[in-house]
Amino acid sequence: MSTGKSVWNRNSIKKPLLAYSNNKCAYCEQNISSTSNYMEVEHFLPKKPHSNLVLSWTNLLPACKRCNTSKGRYDPIADGMIINPADTYPQKHLYFSNLTLRYRDDIGERTIRTCNLNSTDRLFLVRSELHAAMHHSLERTRSDMKTYLAGDTSFEKEQQIVRSMDSILKSAGHERPYAAFLATSLLSDPTYLWLRGELEKCGLWNNLDHLEQSAKSVELAL
Repeated sequence: MSTGKSVWNRNSIKKPLLAYSNNKCAYCEQNISSTSNYMEVEHFLPKKPHSNLVLSWTNLLPACKRCNTSKGRYDPIADGMIINPADTYPQKHLYFSNLTLRYRDDIGERTIRTCNLNSTDRLFLVRSELHAAMHHSLERTRSDMKTYLAGDTSFEKEQQIVRSMDSILKSAGHERPYAAFLATSLLSDPTYLWLRGELEKCGLWNNLDHLEQSAKSVELAL
């Protein structure tokens, strides 16, 4: 055990890390519980020169292969501090502007650069697709809401609208992949804000409020 050779690459270590992160990469938030998105154990302070922290829980993070490879041997102590998702609120250092993750300070800037968190071939494209899907869902729900306000106040229509909003909000909940981006996009969207207001007026919002609070907990707004 004292040699540090691959001792962290065990299910007894990986499974608790995945549970802790809701099966997400600590940096980019993609799902890493499947064989196609394989989890790697990331050492926030690299194994060299920090060999004494190889098995320290406070130094271990679940990461996707791309983020782990991008960060590589970067040493936050020697090379400049970056965000440690286990003990730092990203909101202090980062925010989303449209599809792009931006920084508030040097720590945020180094984090984005070191982990390549605006990678065009994966993250930017994924954000674009997620945003389009969310916009489509919101517009479909807006159409249903207009029908409801125009006089179709049947229980079936009411439940259809509430279920749609429930699903949209859950997709941006803190435990979901890419939650920070989705929550930020959703909570500032004009269509979402309109729907929220109308649902409140109609007395249909109360059971959805806890889902919005979950999204707000990971929002990276300016």
